[in-house]
Amino acid sequence: MDNFPKPIKIKIFYDEELKKITGKDSEETIASEGIDFATQLYFIFSSYPEIQKKFPPGWLGFLLNGREPKEKDVLKDGDKLELLVLKRRIF
Repeated sequence: MDNFPKPIKIKIFYDEELKKITGKDSEETIASEGIDFATQLYFIFSSYPEIQKKFPPGWLGFLLNGREPKEKDVLKDGDKLELLVLKRRIF
């Protein structure tokens, strides 16, 4: 059992537009130690597929502990991830 990754807690926050889809403004999730931002985002989109349908690439912004995350940023216990709908598309 010592070889299994430890569980970590991540707090996810949704802005007002995303709250209409998720039904909540925030939630706490448990993930495995070593999970990266991109994988966690995949799990969020899998739980709420309507997000990607309504907001295609370029319409969402993300903050990890108040800064823009990189795809391979490894999440840590207690991290705060924010999902935001942008006022205009980025690209």
